Amino acid sequence: MEITDVQIIKMEGKGKLLAYANIVLNEAIVLKGIKLINGERGLFIVMPAQTLIRRKEIKRFEYYHPINNDVRKLIEQAIIENYEKV
Repeated sequence: MEITDVQIIKMEGKGKLLAYANIVLNEAIVLKGIKLINGERGLFIVMPAQTLIRRKEIKRFEYYHPINNDVRKLIEQAIIENYEKV
């Protein structure tokens, strides 16, 4: 898998939310709306999700997510590197 493009949309005045990112994989598929967060232990990404409340039970469903930590780190590193360039 190759990340062929990264777009960063910086957010100002949004607390810990630093930016949204869109990435293109293998020049074939785009993943939009990945959040870049400044947490207590540094920068990390959060995948887009929908929160559903049903019978007082809260469930969070990610639209898509990496299958393993290696892929998550690859995406996270690409987003952080591009964020620091902008």
